[in-house]
Amino acid sequence: MEQLVIVATSDVHSPRYLMHYMSALARHSDDCTAARLVVWAGDMVERGRVSALRPVVEVTRRRCPSARIVAVFGNEEYMDRENEFVRRYPQVVWLNDTYITFETRGLRIAVYGTRGAIDKPTPWQRRHIPGIERVYAERVRRLREEVKRLKSQGYYVIAVMHYAPTRLTIEGEDPSIWPYMASLAMEAAIRDAKPDLVIHGHAHHAKRLEAWINGTHVVNVAFPARGDVTILRVPMSRAAYAEAGAGDESSTGGEAQPAATGSPPPSGGSDKSG
Repeated sequence: MEQLVIVATSDVHSPRYLMHYMSALARHSDDCTAARLVVWAGDMVERGRVSALRPVVEVTRRRCPSARIVAVFGNEEYMDRENEFVRRYPQVVWLNDTYITFETRGLRIAVYGTRGAIDKPTPWQRRHIPGIERVYAERVRRLREEVKRLKSQGYYVIAVMHYAPTRLTIEGEDPSIWPYMASLAMEAAIRDAKPDLVIHGHAHHAKRLEAWINGTHVVNVAFPARGDVTILRVPMSRAAYAEAGAGDESSTGGEAQPAATGSPPPSGGSDKSG
């Protein structure tokens, strides 16, 4: 059966793991060549270094020439530099509580992207971001509504976020920091909205990297946890095919919400951004 090949990763923290990332793409040369989608689930650079993304983009474009690159911001892509990332890297589709839809060989795909949410705001967030709990709640609400709507329209829905949407895929991290890494509210939204696939990062030391939540496949693609990129394959099932045509068209939707959250540094990160 024909498949949609996805190359996914997060937490490369360029330049920290840049060479390892380059080697991983080389090891998966055939999959990268076949890939139609590359997903970055945040923290692709170290501590807001916008210029550090350039070699990541260049090697990805070279190794995965037919793939659309879709990314969300992590806590290392500081929120006050979001516009600079977008301006300097137009090759990347940046999703910030927004989505993109496209069709490839008749398979209708929707990718919804968000920074995500965590159960417990950090002390820094409480001091510097008034109403941070409301921001997280709004992100969860928006994901639930948009994913439900996209599913009702017949799309195969992929939800991408930086923070973990469940504690299942951060097992291996210190349990005392789980509330700062994952969101039980987001897990409830996933149980309700039922996206087909959820991709996240953030948990560098997780040992359990995949789980199923009410039929939804959840995958932690953090590069430090896996030591590799993640190759995902979506069967081109008839259920997800468009009624007509088999082109490769795309559109975007949703209005981006202001990024206004952060995370603690349990895995070497920063809490200065969402």
